[in-house]
Amino acid sequence: MFQKPFLRAMIALSIAPAMALAAQSVGKVRSTLGSVERLKFKQGEWAALSVNAKVYQYDRVKTGVESEVIFNFVDGSTISIAENTEVELVNVLTPNDNGGYETELNIKKGHLNFAVPKLQNKKSNFKFKTGTATASIRGTEGYVGGEGVFFAGLKSGKLEIVPNGSSESVSIVAGETTFGLDSLVVVKLASSGDVRFAKRLEKILKEKKPVSELVADVQKADSVYQKDLKDEAEKAAASVSANGFNLSTPSAVEVCGQGLNIEGFYRTSDESASLVVKVGSYQSGNLIKAADGVSHSFAHKIALTDENGLWNADKATITFAGAGVTETKTVNLQVNKACVEVNSIAPAVSISSYDSLRCASHISVKNMKNDAGVLTITADGAPVSEEAIVRNVQKRINLKEGRHTYVIGVVDQAGNATEVTESMGCYPIKRFNIDVVNAHKEVLSVPPPPRDIPDHISKTLQFRIKLPDNNPEALYKVVVKQNGKIILQETLGQIQDLDYQIPVELKRDALNRFDIEATAKSGYKAKARKVFEVR
Repeated sequence: MFQKPFLRAMIALSIAPAMALAAQSVGKVRSTLGSVERLKFKQGEWAALSVNAKVYQYDRVKTGVESEVIFNFVDGSTISIAENTEVELVNVLTPNDNGGYETELNIKKGHLNFAVPKLQNKKSNFKFKTGTATASIRGTEGYVGGEGVFFAGLKSGKLEIVPNGSSESVSIVAGETTFGLDSLVVVKLASSGDVRFAKRLEKILKEKKPVSELVADVQKADSVYQKDLKDEAEKAAASVSANGFNLSTPSAVEVCGQGLNIEGFYRTSDESASLVVKVGSYQSGNLIKAADGVSHSFAHKIALTDENGLWNADKATITFAGAGVTETKTVNLQVNKACVEVNSIAPAVSISSYDSLRCASHISVKNMKNDAGVLTITADGAPVSEEAIVRNVQKRINLKEGRHTYVIGVVDQAGNATEVTESMGCYPIKRFNIDVVNAHKEVLSVPPPPRDIPDHISKTLQFRIKLPDNNPEALYKVVVKQNGKIILQETLGQIQDLDYQIPVELKRDALNRFDIEATAKSGYKAKARKVFEVR
């Protein structure tokens, strides 16, 4: 147990967006209990919030007595707003200047419970604000809240709290709880992070007592709560019929990285009795270890992932058979496909073909069966398209004219990402010609040189390849022949210009024929001829 300075300065909790032309849905209501209302941004009246309703940036949500609302964000996070609580969704997955995302919730009163998967982008932040502190998390499950008295507890992960007006922080990890008035206290509790214990903790901290007394009360409450849990378990064990079973697992559970845990108690005197769990195509072995007529506990954990194909299951059935009795219970499942431990197989993307004449490429996206994600395409770093996909796809891409570097990337709902980079060209057939400088035939009168002097007749062959877009990259080959013999040949990257000045040697008393041929990457060819006659 230790203490840190904790200032009680108040901060303004209302944060208005610079621009909000259209609010974006950031999550969905999973369940409600009792009185739950929502105040939308720039609206003056509270309205009831129902199951399956979408929640939006800047919404304010409040609950009444013995009320609760649970909703899932699009990144897989789960938030449960406890009774008599008001929360403002200031930011949810808002891009920041560092290339990550910001999520910030303002707890105006009361407390909330959270389960946030590990942030895949280290430049992203997930924060909770109360009137007295800011808590930042990275892959955490627990609770946070407090009016005046800040408190938080963790079942897993890590939480870092910065009191308002202070540069010092207090960190807690799994199994720890922190609270404070003028100082933060950190204590180890068996009940840290337990959502039911959070209600007891909040009630204790509302009493105006010295910190030392509060610590003693909280530790005592932890012991009492753990005893209550033990008594509940013993009561459940004692209530098992002579041949049958009870479940400790709730009738509906959300499955993420912790997998599916099926727990309970059984009792039987039949040595051939069986107790099995079925999820989709999976069936456990017999969970009965003793047939002595005494109540025994059982626990079975199942990973529900894309790898084993169980992530589409919507229920688990637990069946007992023995002593002429067959009993089946069902647990409804909500498998969180945005959880990276569930959705572990990254998408696969490949370029199956591309046609530079038709300016089209075909891509294939796999490993997206029963998944969802975003397909993005850029060309030379500039965005080309972005679209949501919900299955494996074969897609045609229209290429931009010329050669460009394309990056095709896919990110699934759990943040698994893959991309492929390819340089692809688009060269549609376009007619062009070759302009030869001066007439296509020139007659030259050149006096013969003095005796014993070599008869060299030099000239410059000049021509221009007239492409519609004046881009040499569109050419595949340029060939110049003199009387059938190649004197110049350039291909692809060797072609740097469209204007040519080629020194040539001519023969006297003869026709000097130069044939010029330019071939575009589209396959189109242009030809020209120049003839010098020397007399």
